[in-house]
Amino acid sequence: MGINIAGLMVLGVMIIVLSLMSRVSVASNTALGLTSTEAVGRAGERARTNLQMISAWGGGGTLTVQIKNTGLTSVFDYPHMDFIVDYTDSSNNRVIARLTYTTGALADNQWKKTSLTPDTFQPNAWDPEEIITLDAKLNPTQKADSSARVVVATPSGVAATGSFTAKGFFWFTNAFDISLSTTSSWQDIDLSSYVPVGTTGVIVEAVNTSTVNNLSGVVRGKEDTRDYMSNPVFEAMTNKVHRWQIVKVDGNRLIQGWIEHGDVDFKLRGYTIGSDPSYFANPPDITPATKAQWEAVDVSAHVDADADGVILFVDSTDGGLRKYAI
Repeated sequence: MGINIAGLMVLGVMIIVLSLMSRVSVASNTALGLTSTEAVGRAGERARTNLQMISAWGGGGTLTVQIKNTGLTSVFDYPHMDFIVDYTDSSNNRVIARLTYTTGALADNQWKKTSLTPDTFQPNAWDPEEIITLDAKLNPTQKADSSARVVVATPSGVAATGSFTAKGFFWFTNAFDISLSTTSSWQDIDLSSYVPVGTTGVIVEAVNTSTVNNLSGVVRGKEDTRDYMSNPVFEAMTNKVHRWQIVKVDGNRLIQGWIEHGDVDFKLRGYTIGSDPSYFANPPDITPATKAQWEAVDVSAHVDADADGVILFVDSTDGGLRKYAI
């Protein structure tokens, strides 16, 4: 009797084990099938997805990328996209970083979707034939005139790559106050707290904040030896008037300023990096000889053969009347 009971117990255990093994096998096969299906789906999505890098441009700590969706699938999952940069910083160190996605204001080493063009079929989805614009903020800043690489990839692993160079014009959202307190003499203005290493020029707004008085004020490059204020009434501005200048910055990120009165303010609006645009230490005089009419001005002796524009400073040298030029 004992032998029969033992045999039945062994048989029961075997049935339970075989049942569990069958269930595990079914579950494993199901999981394997789902995994295979997902893999096939991802492979199909990759095959239907294609990207074309349209442009990438940067400078200092900013980067803007435009990419066209030339495939057949739409992209929705921006947080799981990859945005990778490879560049040289201002201290000559190589930086390779994967930036973090954000929908708000850019912080250091973050990127965001700025626009889709045209965003008509599925709003906020990156549909085929649409161009996406991405903005990023880099820290540390990129070395001036250095080339860098950017890779942007979809969640399925399809990537677009491009190169960018740190040069051109860069603008502050809110201007910095770089006003002087000392009057009637040329004073250095240190911009090293506001602009990155490699800055070649700055855009400065001069403001006569007085509501009643005409006052003089001007900035120049640190290396510029021309005394624009040899007469203290030169460069006069009517009360409540604004004027803008673009001037060369020296290697220490210094410029110089002159104000007649503390009511003249200077605001730092932006800066340039790289060899384009290029600046003169002492700007050449190209004043037309003829007054009160349009006259062609030949600047070919002063600019490169491939130059397509110039930056001019209209220098008011009349000690009495305010003169105008364009």
